[in-house]
Amino acid sequence: MNNKKLFVILFISFILIFSTTLIIFSILGNKNRIGYLGEFKFDESHINNTLELNGFDTSEIKKLFTIDNILDSNALTNYIFTNKNITNYSYGFRLKYYDKIFRNSDIYSVYIDTNKVIKDNNFIKSIIIDINGSPFGNLISYKKIDLEKIDNISYILKIKPKLIIWFLFVIFIIFIIYNYDCSYIKNNKKLYHSYLIYKKVSEKYFVIFTIIISALLFLIHFYIGFPGYFHNPDNIVILRQSILKDYSNWHPVIIAVTLNFLYKIFGQNTFYITLINLLCLYSGMVFIIIALYFKYKKTRFILLFLVLFIADIYFPTLTQLKDITCSMFIWLSISLIFFLLIETKKNKILNIILCFIIFISLFLALLWRHNAIVTIYPIILFLIFLFTSKLKLKSKIKNVFIFLSISFFASILLVLVVKVNPYIWIKSNDGYYYKDIDYDALYSKYGYIIDYFTWMDINDRFARNAPNNIFAIQIAACASANDDDSMIPKEWYEKGKTFEDLKKLYKAESLFGDTFVFSFFNQRIFKPGNLENISKVWLKYILKYPKDYIIHILRFSKTVIFKDFGWSITSSYLNGIPQSLEEIGFKNYNTMFNDARIYIYNLFHNLFINIPIDFLVLISIVLFFSSLFLIIKNKILDKILLYSFFLSFSSLATIIIVVFFTPINDGRYIFPIIPINIVLIICFSLFIEIIYRNKGNT
Repeated sequence: MNNKKLFVILFISFILIFSTTLIIFSILGNKNRIGYLGEFKFDESHINNTLELNGFDTSEIKKLFTIDNILDSNALTNYIFTNKNITNYSYGFRLKYYDKIFRNSDIYSVYIDTNKVIKDNNFIKSIIIDINGSPFGNLISYKKIDLEKIDNISYILKIKPKLIIWFLFVIFIIFIIYNYDCSYIKNNKKLYHSYLIYKKVSEKYFVIFTIIISALLFLIHFYIGFPGYFHNPDNIVILRQSILKDYSNWHPVIIAVTLNFLYKIFGQNTFYITLINLLCLYSGMVFIIIALYFKYKKTRFILLFLVLFIADIYFPTLTQLKDITCSMFIWLSISLIFFLLIETKKNKILNIILCFIIFISLFLALLWRHNAIVTIYPIILFLIFLFTSKLKLKSKIKNVFIFLSISFFASILLVLVVKVNPYIWIKSNDGYYYKDIDYDALYSKYGYIIDYFTWMDINDRFARNAPNNIFAIQIAACASANDDDSMIPKEWYEKGKTFEDLKKLYKAESLFGDTFVFSFFNQRIFKPGNLENISKVWLKYILKYPKDYIIHILRFSKTVIFKDFGWSITSSYLNGIPQSLEEIGFKNYNTMFNDARIYIYNLFHNLFINIPIDFLVLISIVLFFSSLFLIIKNKILDKILLYSFFLSFSSLATIIIVVFFTPINDGRYIFPIIPINIVLIICFSLFIEIIYRNKGNT
């Protein structure tokens, strides 16, 4: 059977199998199922909406509950629920499911029968779903909702349109690629002549064309997401510190320092980190595409730009979360390394420039996220390997010794850079709360619940108590499972809190470490400042109860790996600017967010597909052991294979550090594995292609 017949059979089989699968899933999803409404939210936006629905002046009411510029949210909430003049309450909710398979996912959108919900629950006035097909929504109730859930909610599932669109698109792309060298073109002289000219397009013009395409995609991306999402409390704190120059290392100090530097050159704006993210993203892909074109002279590699349209890449890069920007610096550096490995032409000036950018990117990534050293070190090891291999020493023992020596000193240097950097920018820690805190005086001044922004202003500038949430939740896991508080110092507890409270909180919040220690949580068990010897107590509990520690880690890892990434933000998140930032000079871009941008953004948001985290974790594990096997068993020291190994090592190290040393199951912490795996898959595929081609030649 020739290749053409084989392709046709496989192509038709693919279409039939996928089409049949879609039809079956569509029929199964269209069946009425029962779920329930849960996770009711009555946060600031719903408080505001409730006041407005009942004809109150929101700003005036809030003034009544504001003392020393701090809003007492608990008192305001109590006022709302006890005021007889308030008869409409706004709540956020999420549809939850009894069925473990047929629920909202990357395949299905969910549709609630809202009319039936209102009919069955006479206290509900109206229901509005956030986005068509979303499980999230808002409702207006005639009474306060004390229920944990509203049951008997009827819903159906529909196949997401973007799956069908992408299916058709993939068919089209496969057809184009296959017919790139088809006999039809060769039999048509005019077409074949054009084809030969097309094949002889110079490298220069392809590079220019790639850069133009990248620039256009970049401008569209930047336009629809401008100025980016910075409403996360972490970002607001960083932006405030960047303009006030009141630096702290709770969030890596280098971020605020870099922004302050940019303000001095270009003026005070909120979009700089978004711009950095997108510049790194598109620059990295340009170098990957050009490198592959130089090797194979195939213009089809321009299609790799489609990778950037994965929702879990496209939308998170519009956020200004430190984890995303750190990942973009890593993406740029590993893309440039890939380019230098593939492009063998000797251009010393270009090589020097690219090497400089690689080291600057890795340096910024190292300082942009507290645990980035774990992700970056395997990449540094590969660079050290490249350096030692150029020495061309005859003795393998000397080669190994030099590699290990430089690797050891590099690890020491990286740790020193991370540790010393905050002391360069933070000049004084006097007057900030950390040790020897008079908690009575502290709570008398700020209240028992000290909001996040106030705590960031008064807390230890070197953030030595920042890891307490990680230690506390893991101590709670071991202690509560064995009813053993013998190693927890009594002075750690807040007044009125006991070990029984710790057990109850762990049962309720076993995946959210912040609630155990941080000042802005009313239910916290431990004091928010220094907890003496907490790391030692943590280690003692792990050694005493290793089984329960492992159970906690496995449960936590399951929620990190088997979930959506969760930062594919909708257009509503890009609107407005917090008042606290506007007051210190940041511009408000509300007027620029027009209907055209919203339409394009929402269109992309509905079309682009997500990539499951568990799939990337599996890829990392499989390629790590596959590349390791090939290196050890077959003694293959090909640079592309070795690069694949170190990239998979980097991805696995990131997964491990997130699983073992992360306080909450937030998808942003594991984001670095997404760009790393893209380059990893390209690298390993390239190695397999080289092996296959070499076997064909022999």
